[in-house]
Amino acid sequence: MNIQLLLEGQTLWSMPLLLFLSSLIIIYLYFYIQYRTFSSIHFQSFCLAMGVIYLAYGSPLAAISYALISLHMVQMALLYFVSAPLLLMSFPVLNVFKNRNPPKQSISTSIISLFLFALCFFLYHLPSVMHSLMDHTALHTGYILLLFILSLGMWAPFCWAPLATTLKTANLNRFAFWNSVGIMPACFLLIIGAFFSHGHSPIVAHLAAQLPPGSEMSLMLLPPAFDQFLAGLLMIIIHKFSMMKWA
Repeated sequence: MNIQLLLEGQTLWSMPLLLFLSSLIIIYLYFYIQYRTFSSIHFQSFCLAMGVIYLAYGSPLAAISYALISLHMVQMALLYFVSAPLLLMSFPVLNVFKNRNPPKQSISTSIISLFLFALCFFLYHLPSVMHSLMDHTALHTGYILLLFILSLGMWAPFCWAPLATTLKTANLNRFAFWNSVGIMPACFLLIIGAFFSHGHSPIVAHLAAQLPPGSEMSLMLLPPAFDQFLAGLLMIIIHKFSMMKWA
């Protein structure tokens, strides 16, 4: 593969994103110092969440992910299955929630978030939808942010203190089951589709359309079918490890 062709005109390390995430850490550090409810574990979780976000969208991984659907799915898995629970873990139980049952609307919101995330995540992996989103940068960014917000609600029963410390084990186990089931349609779509796919992934096709004619073959790091199969498999593995950690 022609790496220079892929990375031409792209910044390998995003300084604007680094400055933005660093600013968030400084703001968090202020509250960490001011309030006793914040512990070192909360601060470490927040820093790790910011680090994972930067790894996914501010490092060379972001540039190379435009040529491999498997790396693109790893990028999304890091955002939704790693940074989201870490971000929720960084906020302690606030005084207003102590000695109180979690509001029913919070639990309902998590259930709704889970099913909406599963639906939107599945739709994103449809080739026609993915190609259309990548043709419109603002729409694609908005869709990614929507999925991230929904993923926060999806992980809240396990990692957000007001819910995680009060829900019964049976309810958590039931929610964990549906959490795992929710991502399977998108993963199976990639895995099964790999056996019937005769063309290139939407990501490579989108990138090749912006390059000189004949450049598409130079963008193939892996055979398209194997790349797509690997994408679905890696998402399942990363999600499984997160479930083992938090559920």
